[in-house]
Amino acid sequence: MSEIEVWIFWAENGRILLAIKFSKNMGGQSNYLYHVTSSSSTTSYLLRIHRQTPNLVFADTVLFAILSERGLGPKLYGFFDGGRLEEFLPSNYFTKEDSRNPDDLGGEDYEIQTTTVNYSSHPKQVSIESLSQEIDILEKWAKEIFEHTLVFGHSDLGISNILELIPTKELVLIDCEFANYNCRGFDLTMYLSESAIDYPAEYPGININQELTENPPNLRVLCESYLDADNKLKNRISTNREQEIQSLMEECTFFMPVTHLFWALSSMKHSLLKFENGVDLNVQARDRIAVYYYLKPRSQTIYENLAKFNRRQI
Repeated sequence: MSEIEVWIFWAENGRILLAIKFSKNMGGQSNYLYHVTSSSSTTSYLLRIHRQTPNLVFADTVLFAILSERGLGPKLYGFFDGGRLEEFLPSNYFTKEDSRNPDDLGGEDYEIQTTTVNYSSHPKQVSIESLSQEIDILEKWAKEIFEHTLVFGHSDLGISNILELIPTKELVLIDCEFANYNCRGFDLTMYLSESAIDYPAEYPGININQELTENPPNLRVLCESYLDADNKLKNRISTNREQEIQSLMEECTFFMPVTHLFWALSSMKHSLLKFENGVDLNVQARDRIAVYYYLKPRSQTIYENLAKFNRRQI
């Protein structure tokens, strides 16, 4: 929590009628967040000020309203041009230790000079055109072998978007502005890939753990938990649980480089827009691109094996 606080007072004849306090909360690359309390109510609120384009804000607000009506996430109290007022949920954020514990759940060529990773199996520089081609390749592979896994996913399932409510310890997902239909493996792998990254206070503000990136220790337990919950939700009994677990683990492994390419492109965009969030966005983009190229051959092997198997089944 930041120490920045702003007070607004309403007074009459020297007597304070109402006092409202705004405390700056955690903010990301797309929002400023403020914890709002008042002297006239025990209810506190979260004030969200958007840093996105109007079309993205509109889509985000509509989705948030739908989820709020269905009791998924915080309540929506109102919205206005440039932001909205939400329910403040007293909670604890997931920590890196929680996420890693298997028991818990613009236009120019881009130079790749890694800072926090030692991967070297990548081109010295990449262009927007070459990155666009990489996206086309990944989309083709994913559609061919994983189109049947489409779900409505969060698409930004990092630990900062998972809250543990006080005192119930119920887990709640927040900040669903990127939510859309996507392969389930992308969502699960987003959680795994972000669990392998630390954001220390010192420069460059990011550190990618190579061992946790290549071999996530919580991969199997995450896949087990997901499949068991999915089967329970659909009142379905698994006929071959181990095979389902292995298939989902392979699916997640395929999407690991995809999540890094996604955030590399996002970092490049936000760097051009001069966003500041305590991370050197150019370092983050370069390192994530390096991770992408290092892990891509593993995904290609998975694609080729599954595509060959599917062709034999026809």
